[in-house]
Parts: sequence; structure tokens; C-alpha cells
Amino acid sequence: MSTVLKRVFLSAILSGFLVLGYGGHLAMAGLIIDLAPNSSDSVKLSDLLDGTYDGITVEDKVFDEFVYSIIGDMPEAEEVLVLGFEDLEGNFGLTFHGVFVDQAGDGASDALLRFSVSVSEQAQLAGWSITDAHLFLGGVGVGQNSIFTVDESFEGHNNSMTVFSGNSNGQTEQIASAWTYFDSTVNKLRVTKDILAFTSDGTILPARATAIDQSFSQVQVPEPTTLSLLAMSLTGLLHVSRRRRR
Repeated sequence: MSTVLKRVFLSAILSGFLVLGYGGHLAMAGLIIDLAPNSSDSVKLSDLLDGTYDGITVEDKVFDEFVYSIIGDMPEAEEVLVLGFEDLEGNFGLTFHGVFVDQAGDGASDALLRFSVSVSEQAQLAGWSITDAHLFLGGVGVGQNSIFTVDESFEGHNNSMTVFSGNSNGQTEQIASAWTYFDSTVNKLRVTKDILAFTSDGTILPARATAIDQSFSQVQVPEPTTLSLLAMSLTGLLHVSRRRRR
């Protein structure tokens, strides 16, 4: 093989490796990562914000379009882990694991967390849609005259939920779980969480929580053809029943 042909051949091989490498990089970017519920599988929230992953699937739910912003002592996105979650009723969702906290002496701390949840395409084809949402607070604690709270709302819906732990004059009040039912079933929800913590000056124990769990229930809605067949069957049964009575 001549020297010129060797150079052309080597250049072609090198170019091929570069293309494969670049293509491989593109293939790795923008993946939907699958997280097994109630396992140690996790992904950093920062990876969902910078495009390393486009979203998460947890069984029949898809989570994407993440937004995160903080004020004060709340954790940076790279310090928050996102895990798959399954509640006691078998509904799937996410756990946000991090040190959501406010230290004494510098005012309240706040985090804004947004994401979208939708029924997977396969589940939608089978007629499933979301009916309600559930919110749980874990690893929560507050000192005297301090509070930790999570307020949740849904874009386009009047529904809202609040979980909190508060202490006033030595008396602690806590609501660690909440749920809401939507007027009609939906295939996609845009969720907004406002995570607020305030620790009173001179308090040793900071207001904090380490786990915010979220799950969504769904129901299978029969297709119009199925409903029509059901109506026809009921009509036939009613007709037969009337004839027997005669």
C-alpha cells in the first residue's frame, strides 16, 4: 500500500472513531433514566437540570422538566438525590433526598422545586390517567419557635397540599402527609413545591427535613368502544329480564 493510501486509510479510521465517540456522547446525553422504586438507585438533581438526563421513569410514571432554585441554607442541586418511590398503596413517584435546612441567625431559607409528571405512553394507551397526588415529609425536626413546611400546587388546577412541622412556645404541631384529588383525570401534571424553613435565633436545633416523598394515583378509564359494548350488554340484559317477567 502506498504512503498516500496509508494516510487516507488512517485518516478514515481516525474520523470514524471520532464520529463514534461523538455519537456515543450524544447517545449518553438526554437519556431517560429508569429508577427502581424504594431502592438505592438514584440520580443527582443537578443531572436533571443540566441535560445529563432528560427525565426519570418510575414504573408507570415519567418525570421531567425539572427546575430548582434556592435561597439561604437550602442544598445545592448536586447535593440533592432523586430516588424512585412507591407508597403503601402501590402508587409510584419520587423521593427528594437532601439536607433541606435553615440555620439560626440568617433569616428563612427557601427552595423552589418544579417538575412535570405524566403517565407513561404505554399506560396511556391502556387507558390509565392520574386521579390524585400524595405528599410525605420525612426526617423532619424543628427547634423552639421554628418551622419547616412544604407547600405544593399544580399548574392549571386549584388543588394544593401542605405538610409541616412547627414549634411555638415549646409545643410542636406536625402534619407529615397530605393528599389531594383532582376534579377530572389527567395524563400530565406540572408540580410546584415551595420548601420553606425558619429557625429562631438562639435555637440549637435547626429546622430541617431529609426526605420529601411524592406519589401519584391513577385509574384505568375504559375506552369509548368499551363503554359502548358495556352499555349494549346492560341493555340486552335489561331486555331479557323484562321478557322473563312477562
